[in-house]
Amino acid sequence: MTMKSSHIIRILVFTAGIAMLSSCARPLSVEHTEIALGTYVKTIVVTEKHSRHNAQTTIEQLYEQLFTFEGVFDYRNEYGALNRFNEGDILLRSDHDALFNLISESMEYAELTDGYFDPSILPLMRIWGFDGNAPHIPDPEVIAETVVLVDYTRLSIDTDRISKPATMELDLGGIAKGKIVDIACGILRNAGFTDFLVDAGGDIFVSGRNGERKKWRVAIQDPQHRDTYSGILEKSDCAIVTSGNYENFFMSEGKRYSHLLNPFTGYPDSDILSVTIIADEAAFGDAVATAVFTMGSSAGYGFLIDSGIEGYIIYGEQQQTHSTPRFWD
Repeated sequence: MTMKSSHIIRILVFTAGIAMLSSCARPLSVEHTEIALGTYVKTIVVTEKHSRHNAQTTIEQLYEQLFTFEGVFDYRNEYGALNRFNEGDILLRSDHDALFNLISESMEYAELTDGYFDPSILPLMRIWGFDGNAPHIPDPEVIAETVVLVDYTRLSIDTDRISKPATMELDLGGIAKGKIVDIACGILRNAGFTDFLVDAGGDIFVSGRNGERKKWRVAIQDPQHRDTYSGILEKSDCAIVTSGNYENFFMSEGKRYSHLLNPFTGYPDSDILSVTIIADEAAFGDAVATAVFTMGSSAGYGFLIDSGIEGYIIYGEQQQTHSTPRFWD
């Protein structure tokens, strides 16, 4: 049995041969990468030479804030607000406004996806061992006993209070990386930057133009061949989020078991290899990508079409694909 974790999307950033602007000023890229929420968070800001110091300072401040939110959104942080809520049954908005809002968003996306995205998935993650370093196949009876604990509808929310059964535990991993990206984008915009890329382990937002004053180019990784890709998107001012069965998995007797568990069956039983979503916000794309993956290729594609969400699904042993009408535009 082996375990592997891999990045989801390869970023193609071309900054050589930058065209001269009318002011004869050359844009430059200020880049920085740190680890947060168990993955890399990469920031690229395209700006003019005179704004370089401001960009560097803003990025430093950005990561300081992201590390703070990481501690709040990660249930593994024993002193964090989410862990305290998991151990209890009530979260007040006054306890932590950002966590309160993220759980509220999670509830909205759970409703939108008919529960295929479910923030109460943690009990299943635990029995499969995906919350630690020893993933394994649980006994079917244990899965049957645990799956009944996963049900977002048992969360109760009003203006200033969220309550849950004491046995319910939340894992916001299906949305937290996207929210980290959205927070980072807000910090950059507030500082006056309009041309940037933020990538949290494959949850990406691209804004404005790259160093060549063109749309950003993002390559979608081939889910079965790490060093190749399935296609290249040229996009601006949108989130691009991918979930794949190569992201976090283990092998047992030649079969791959992904961490993307179906909240209704308790198993990683999807035929999808990867799904990429284009959205206005990374948190939304993150939740939808997770949900579509667990739905499977047919139901997942139908959901995208019915919901008017742009997406690209790779599925099956022969890597068949579904793409919505405007995904590649």
